[in-house]
Amino acid sequence: MTQQAATGDQAGTWSGIARRPSAVAGIGYTVAWLVSQVVGAPNPSVAASGGQVVAAFAGRDWPVIVNLVLSEGIAAVALAVVALMAARAARPGGGPRGGLAVAVFGVAAAVVSWAELVLAAWLQFGPVASGHATAAGTLYSAIQRIDGAKMFVLAAMAVALAVLSLASAALPRWLAPLALLLAACLVISGFGYVLLANALSDAVFVAGVLLLAVVTATGVTLRTIR
Repeated sequence: MTQQAATGDQAGTWSGIARRPSAVAGIGYTVAWLVSQVVGAPNPSVAASGGQVVAAFAGRDWPVIVNLVLSEGIAAVALAVVALMAARAARPGGGPRGGLAVAVFGVAAAVVSWAELVLAAWLQFGPVASGHATAAGTLYSAIQRIDGAKMFVLAAMAVALAVLSLASAALPRWLAPLALLLAACLVISGFGYVLLANALSDAVFVAGVLLLAVVTATGVTLRTIR
């Protein structure tokens, strides 16, 4: 194969990916998340006190809002698109129930993310801006617990993706073990956030990387069965 032919094949591959909404959404999900992590937004522990929350977030309006719009807004839209496209692709391929489950849990997780965006913005421009440590601590803890509940929903979506990849040709079979590992990590980190337990919540770092990999891989490898 000549270098020119190889370059043409590569360009054709990227062109094909760019024309598929699921692939664009899957890649966009990871890009939004990665950019959100480098804007300088504070990240207190799940068990942070109200005073620690106010100290961490005070005067950081722009980094916080940019982080929220990317990670809880744009990324949530991309997740919902990937989930809905998975359900659509699986419909004729023998996995309609699995696809429906992916869509339900994926969209539910996206809705929770949008709710978190609103609550976190309220925290930033309400209790934090006014320096009310008690209210800030209460609202921050509530957001962490909601985030933990969202992780359980995402874990259910991951299990549904694993089932779908085994039951339908819409997704590759190698995605199943990766999705199941993601589900296990999400459950552990979810308990950490719900219980405000730092030791368990640290599993989110592994779960986060796996979530990016699974969502992006789903979007890129998803194919319609005819």
